[in-house]
Amino acid sequence: MNNKIFSLIAGVLTVILFWIGWVSLNPSDKKAMAQFVSVEKLVNDEISSRTKLGGIVKKGSIQISKSNQLDCVFVLKEGSAELAVNYSKTRPDLFKDGAEVIVTGEYRNGIFIADELQTKCASRYEGDLREESNYKLEELET
Repeated sequence: MNNKIFSLIAGVLTVILFWIGWVSLNPSDKKAMAQFVSVEKLVNDEISSRTKLGGIVKKGSIQISKSNQLDCVFVLKEGSAELAVNYSKTRPDLFKDGAEVIVTGEYRNGIFIADELQTKCASRYEGDLREESNYKLEELET
């Protein structure tokens, strides 16, 4: 009787571990898999996989297409590093010059093609992207 219970428990644990491994290696939503990197690292290493970037929208850099009001190009500034970002979806209400933003997408041919754009209101949340030291990216790289 004890061998049957032990075998049942071992079988259930094996199935659970296999399922966790499978889901981790084969996520159903590839968009969810994005690494947070700095603008400087993205450009220097030419990372082409899905990534997240954070920074400030450079003042005067927002350009909205006249033919498609959803199409927008702006410059993301993180410390001294700058990167052109293209975003073609509905922009958040708080998106403007000097706004703190997080973009998710892919770096292609010198421009970041974002498919997600989030703005942050510094007065509502803890921390401030304006201070580069708050990123603490080195803690994320292990």
